Amino acid sequence: MRIVYVCADRGIPLLGDKGASVHLRSLSAALAKRGNEVCLACHNLTGQNPTPVGVKVALLPDPGQDGEKWLSAFCREMGAEVVMERYSLSSSQGRAAATSLGIPLVLEVNAPLVDEAARYRNLDDLDNWRAWERRILSGADRVIGVSAGIKSHLESLGVEAKRITVIHNGANVLRFRGSDGAAVRARHHLGRALVIGFSGSLKPWHGVDSLLEAVASLSSRPRLLIVGDGPQADTLRRQSVTLGIADRTTFAGAVPHHLMPGYLGAMDVGAAPYVAQPEFYFSPLKVVEYLAAGLPVVATDQGDLKELVGDAGILVPAGDIPSLARALGGLCADAAERRRLSAAAGARSLDYDWGSIAERVESVLRAAHRVAA
Repeated sequence: MRIVYVCADRGIPLLGDKGASVHLRSLSAALAKRGNEVCLACHNLTGQNPTPVGVKVALLPDPGQDGEKWLSAFCREMGAEVVMERYSLSSSQGRAAATSLGIPLVLEVNAPLVDEAARYRNLDDLDNWRAWERRILSGADRVIGVSAGIKSHLESLGVEAKRITVIHNGANVLRFRGSDGAAVRARHHLGRALVIGFSGSLKPWHGVDSLLEAVASLSSRPRLLIVGDGPQADTLRRQSVTLGIADRTTFAGAVPHHLMPGYLGAMDVGAAPYVAQPEFYFSPLKVVEYLAAGLPVVATDQGDLKELVGDAGILVPAGDIPSLARALGGLCADAAERRRLSAAAGARSLDYDWGSIAERVESVLRAAHRVAA
C-alpha cells in the first residue's frame, strides 16, 4: 500500500528519544519493510537517531501556511491509498487530505489528550475542545487504540466499537535480545551486583518513588539503575539519600534510544511500578522492551499490564509498597525463577515485535481501503 503517516504534534521530534518518537520511527520502518510505500510527514524532524529505513520523510508546513492544502497535494503526488494520522491536539489535516482524495483516514490514538491537557496543563475552553475531539474521532474511518483503556475512552466519546482496533506498542526484538550490558555495568560501576532497573521519564505516575522505598527495604541490597530524566529527577535523588540507598542507586539520566539495549542488558529485573490510576490507558514501551531484553518484569496490576506481562513477570497491587518489595526481593533471591521468567519474556516478546505490530496495523489500513473502494 501507499501510506502517508502524519504526525502534526510539534512536541514529538521524529529523530528524538521519546517513546512517541520511537513509535513513529519503528512502526513506519516496519510497515516499509513489509513492502509498503510509506511517507512520514511530521512537524518536528529533530533528534540524533537515524531516519527510519525505507521511509520517505517530509516536513509539514509551518503555521500560517495552508497545511491542509499542502498535505492534500502531497498525498496526491504520493498516490496515497490511505492516510494514517497520529492523534494530537493539532490533528485535522489528515481528515481534510483524505476527504479531498476520497481515501480513508485511520486515526492512531495513544492517549486521551484532551483529558490529559485538562488535568495537567490547565487546558482552557474545555467544552469546545471536547466537541472538537468528537468531531476529529467521528471523521476517522477506523481508529487504532494502543490499549483497552483507550478503547473504552473512545467508546465513551461515541466511537463505535466496530471502528476500533486495539494494537499495543512494540519493540525491535532483535536489537534487545541478548544485549550485552557489560559496558554499561563498567561505566556505572555496577560490577556483578544484581541490578533492578527502571527506564522511562521520571514523572509522578511512573511510581519511581515507590520503587526506591521498596528497594530500600530489601535485605539483599541489590543495585538500582534508573535510566531516564524528568521533573522528579532531583526529588528522587534526594529521596535515595534520605532512604540510605544513594550509594547503590545509579541515576543514568536520559539515554539515546539506540543505546537502550545495553542499559537493559545491564539489568537483571525490569520494574514498571505505576501508581494507581482508575483509567489506566498506557501501553508502555518500557515493558515490551524489558520483555525483548529477556528481563523478568515486576509491574503493578492495572490496565493492560497483565496481558502484556503474562507469564513473564509478577504483578502487584498499585501503591502496595510491601508487595512490590516482596516481589523484587523474591526474584533477587531466586536465580532459577529469574531464568524461568527470562525465557518466558523472550518468547512473549515475539508477539510484540514491531514487525508483528505492523502486520496488524496494515490489516486495519487494508480493511479501511477496501471499504472506501
